[in-house]
Amino acid sequence: MSEVNENNPNQQAIPPVNTSSLINAFSISANVLNKVIQCFLVGLLAAMTIAIAYQITSRFIFNSPSKYTQEFLRYSLIWLGLIAGGYCFFSARHLNLPLLIEKLSFKNASRLKLLNAGLTLVFGVVLLIGGYQSLLDNMLMKTAMFTLPIGILQLSIFICGVMVLLSQLHNIYKLFEIKCVNGFDLLLILSFVAVFGCFLWFLSLTDSFSYLVNNHLELSSLTVLFSVFFLFLILGTPIAVGLAFSGLATLFLQVELAPLFPTAGQTIFNGLDSFGFLALPFFILAGSILSHTGLARRLIDLAMLIGGRVPGSLWQSNVLANALFGTLSGSGIASASAIGGIITPVAKEKNYDMPMTAAVNAASAPCGMLIPPSGALIVYSLITGGSASIISLFLAGYLPGMIMALCVMVSAYFYAKKKGYKAEGNKISWSAKLSIFYRALPSLFLIVIVMGGILGGLFTAIEGSGVAVVYSLLLALIYRAISIKSLFNILLETAIVSGVILFLIACSGMMSWTMTFASIPETVGQILTGMSDNKYIILLLIISVLLIVGVFMDMSPAMLIFTPIFYPVVVNLGVDPVHFGIILVYALALGVVTPPVGTVLFVSCSISKEKITDVIKPLFPIFGLQLIGLLLITFFPAISLTLPKLFGL
Repeated sequence: MSEVNENNPNQQAIPPVNTSSLINAFSISANVLNKVIQCFLVGLLAAMTIAIAYQITSRFIFNSPSKYTQEFLRYSLIWLGLIAGGYCFFSARHLNLPLLIEKLSFKNASRLKLLNAGLTLVFGVVLLIGGYQSLLDNMLMKTAMFTLPIGILQLSIFICGVMVLLSQLHNIYKLFEIKCVNGFDLLLILSFVAVFGCFLWFLSLTDSFSYLVNNHLELSSLTVLFSVFFLFLILGTPIAVGLAFSGLATLFLQVELAPLFPTAGQTIFNGLDSFGFLALPFFILAGSILSHTGLARRLIDLAMLIGGRVPGSLWQSNVLANALFGTLSGSGIASASAIGGIITPVAKEKNYDMPMTAAVNAASAPCGMLIPPSGALIVYSLITGGSASIISLFLAGYLPGMIMALCVMVSAYFYAKKKGYKAEGNKISWSAKLSIFYRALPSLFLIVIVMGGILGGLFTAIEGSGVAVVYSLLLALIYRAISIKSLFNILLETAIVSGVILFLIACSGMMSWTMTFASIPETVGQILTGMSDNKYIILLLIISVLLIVGVFMDMSPAMLIFTPIFYPVVVNLGVDPVHFGIILVYALALGVVTPPVGTVLFVSCSISKEKITDVIKPLFPIFGLQLIGLLLITFFPAISLTLPKLFGL
């Protein structure tokens, strides 16, 4: 603050620094940067869409897929995952478990947010250093087609680190600006971290620690890996950050500190270096185009027509609509939101039991995670190195997905009979029924084209995702249901949603690599087989773990963590990889509907404005039936494997 000598009135006052102008300048710069990143992500995803369309065209017309587009798509996917993943830190889109934060007082919750911002900031520094080191180490290596230095491509790690760093500095600034925390809180957190760090350092110097690491490395690694991960999970740190830090902490047991940074950068980059992951953003984009342009609503109308002949028609229609919509979106949250938003107002108007309405919507929304095209099944296939092919999993998911839906329909039927609800299907004329069916045909034809083309060998599953995008975009243009602005928003939202998943995959690569390095899957296998050598007992133990994990963790991180651990165990016991994939996805799909972290349940309750405690009561019988369905799928592998075998897969 400037000072003026009161005894000398002629003295010129030093003009004060205009802090509001600085804040405004910072705000404008942040908005410009935000727009630049958004435009980059939209442009990149649009270029990837054009590239996959060209790839399919060149394969069909010239019978010679372009190796240039393959290389472009390969590295563009990595950039999309890392840049969109970094951008998601600005908007707090990354998954976390906020249970502890929600239970604390406002002051302590703010301190915990400050701690999490600091931990995430450190993660940004790790990425920044690792990315810079990767840039230097790989400048002489060139790509096969474009002959670009690999180091330049790995600059995406450095940029992601900068974005994470800036986002957390901004979060810390906001906490101080609105006076949630002060200097004392910062000092308190730094002191706590320092004391905890010193404790760990002294612990590492003890003979007991050396004995455990040197003589029981696998068990020590397993303990450190999950202890660190669950610590970060409880603190409410973004799950992706917890995955990366748990991997680094475990690796630190065997590797010096200096190589950790470049190892982290390289492993995160390589975690996305798989052509198969391209199916994820493209299937998400196809579903998003159909959803945002109103074309998916035609499927919902068809579902309401089919379900109208059964008592509790709206509930039956809700289940069928979620199953049909799931074939386009593959997302439980998207289904619960889109279908629930349509069904709920009608249910209120017709005086349906609203807690049951919310329960039916929540329990049937995850069907799309099994009915193809399913992002969860794609991720499982890639985690297993293609041992379970994507198309085999897609076919295997149909019957289990229908079983999950049927369990909800049976429960809804008996509940409706108990309440005395009547069927409403006879109120629609035949001409109206035919109109609804014909309107839904173009959207239904997407499923036929994609699945038929993959099964017929016309294109691969990855190319099928590109066909889905091109077809849905053509439909939107034909029906004039899309504009440049809406297309920009669709591409941006798809990039962000894909970024969350891809960044999780990238960070889980650190954890998976560490688990393999420390022989953790073998250790878990020995523990499980020590309990029993019966594969069905082992499967029941694994299902129990997955159901418990699903209560606290979203599907994507749970799959990325536990698939590499359990997969080798069950395969060695003779379980078919496709069969286990269906069991895994079904069990974790139940978790997205169970509190306290049931994201689909929260969405359904927020749409219906019903309390979770009221919805849980009618949800329990549905959950019980779905659990029986899971056991049937587990003990009768033919339910999952009949369709793949029928098509010779």
